[in-house]
Amino acid sequence: MRTLVISTDPAPSLGDALKRPLSHHPRRVAIGGGTLYAAEIDAQKALNRWLTPRRRALEQIALRGTWLDEEDVTKLLRLSLPGIDEVAALLEIARFGTDSRFDLIVVDTAPTGHTLRMLTMPETLRRVATAFDRMQAKHRVVVQALTGSYAADDTDALIAEIDGEGRDLATLLRDSVASHVSWVTLPEDMSVNETQAAAVALADSRIPLRDVIVNRLTPEPPDPCRWCDSRRAIEAQAMARLHSGLPRMATIEVAARAREPRGVRALAKIGVEIEAGPRGADMAARARVRRIRIVPTAARPVRVASAGIPVKQLDLFDRRTARFILFGGKGGVGKTTCAAATAVSLAKTITDPVLLLSTDPAHSLTDVFGQPVTDEPVRLAGGPANLRIREIDAGRELNRIRARYTRNVDALFDRIVHQRSSTVHVDASHDREAMHGLIELAPPGMDELAAVIDVVDAIETNSVRTILIDTAPTGHALRLLEMPELVHEWTKALMGILLKYQPVAGIGEFGPALVKLSQGLGRLRALLTDAAKTSFIVVTRGAALPREETRDLLRQLDRLGVHMPAIVVNAVGRGTCRRCQSEARIEQRHINALKKQIPRYVSVVIAPAELPPPHGQERLWCWKRQWAILTQGTRDTGQGKREKGKGKREKGKGKRQKGKGKR
Repeated sequence: MRTLVISTDPAPSLGDALKRPLSHHPRRVAIGGGTLYAAEIDAQKALNRWLTPRRRALEQIALRGTWLDEEDVTKLLRLSLPGIDEVAALLEIARFGTDSRFDLIVVDTAPTGHTLRMLTMPETLRRVATAFDRMQAKHRVVVQALTGSYAADDTDALIAEIDGEGRDLATLLRDSVASHVSWVTLPEDMSVNETQAAAVALADSRIPLRDVIVNRLTPEPPDPCRWCDSRRAIEAQAMARLHSGLPRMATIEVAARAREPRGVRALAKIGVEIEAGPRGADMAARARVRRIRIVPTAARPVRVASAGIPVKQLDLFDRRTARFILFGGKGGVGKTTCAAATAVSLAKTITDPVLLLSTDPAHSLTDVFGQPVTDEPVRLAGGPANLRIREIDAGRELNRIRARYTRNVDALFDRIVHQRSSTVHVDASHDREAMHGLIELAPPGMDELAAVIDVVDAIETNSVRTILIDTAPTGHALRLLEMPELVHEWTKALMGILLKYQPVAGIGEFGPALVKLSQGLGRLRALLTDAAKTSFIVVTRGAALPREETRDLLRQLDRLGVHMPAIVVNAVGRGTCRRCQSEARIEQRHINALKKQIPRYVSVVIAPAELPPPHGQERLWCWKRQWAILTQGTRDTGQGKREKGKGKREKGKGKRQKGKGKR
């Protein structure tokens, strides 16, 4: 079978997993007994490929149906790319689906929140079509009035095409014969909760979920091992909850590997397990769950790392100058737990107000703390009095933005009608509808960004001393960091349009709203690049794929000018059996490799593994106190080597001068 596997994740790991360099063009991967192609979607290139042949027609529709001139329209269409990553991913899936080279397409999607958003993108495409149809409506009315009839042209065909693409994509995703949706999860409580919530969201969108693949189940240990026994007991409880919450769902179990599966041969073995289909596990044979903290074992890799490199007590996150601390990394590395533990520890250290905020669409703070968390800041039960926690409801925030925008547009047109109605009849209904539709072209992620700006304002007014943000996984965390620049340009474009038409309609409330947004964006941009106030903490694991993604993330943070003082290597340590010790040695090799890849000023923080994983504010605080920094005294940077070489040259020069003096 001719198969294409593609990644729609903005921070893809498909090439790293296959151990092959990939691009947005499908590349053939050598395997036995079949034909495999692989590609990593480049969202910007994919969207440009779709948009370029249609741009002129879209600009023509906007020119016909709004007050905007050609310069205004070009600016807005260049800056307004709704749901760029998710829309581009679906468009590429649809494009490859018509490619006769492939019999089967396998899609590796982004983590939970953005996968669910991608699966709703067909409706976004249809809303975009509706927005342009509103603009076109004015042109149809004018032509009808002048000529007595209207004949559809290429622009009408384009609107119908966009709407049809959205409809066809929605039909494809809901077709249980053409599409097979598998949800991959881990045998852990947080992952099970996320899976059950995703199943509900898919059902609400009428997208059939075929099965759940439970990855990395711990095999029976080769020797007596309390760690493996406890891990298996915890997994048994998680699996029981999964089956209870989704009783009719087929589950496929994949065993954990001592060595991270990379390359075609290793991945093929996992494929065989998945193809074997659903099967049950002997849950009753697994031991009762026990709470175990293996401090000596967790610390052992630190001592093995490199002889002579000790650890020191961690105070990195407790510095009083930090105002904005972001936690990010690959999905599944434990960034939410690390952010929560740091928030509790910091709140216990200082008396000023602290806010922990989640911008990940698949929120996990509720699971980590064991209490409901909403879009309104709430106090942590039994926690520090100065700590508040909040999960941004992006959909609710977007509805607020839309409602505010609609009110301002209505007020604008009401003034126009009122000013002109005494002298001439004004029918601005089509203009009003067209301007209403422009909000559908707002840049992606504007909803999340608006909520972040609100909390940044809290810093400026000193109502909150420090904000810690649990971001979405890597690719979308980077998009959030890049958003202020894009939305700032979009805001300036709208402000320019508004000022251009001020003599006609005045500014009203719309202008001050844009000015406030622009000022908030300016403060956020300045804050993000202020190393004294902002830190981005990268969370990773001692494994190949997380390490590769961490390396790429460091490059992007450096490009954006965002200060990154530390990397937290989470869940370090294993048990005492031969398999655990083998995993610990592999883990340590990756920690050593990571240390060689990062700048000297970046601290490597070790967060020990603990069973069960730390939940609740008291256990999070105790766990955080065990974190330790690897001292970097034996490491040197290129600059240090150059200085050392320069010192040797100066010393040699001094000796030559001394010899010359003797002669």
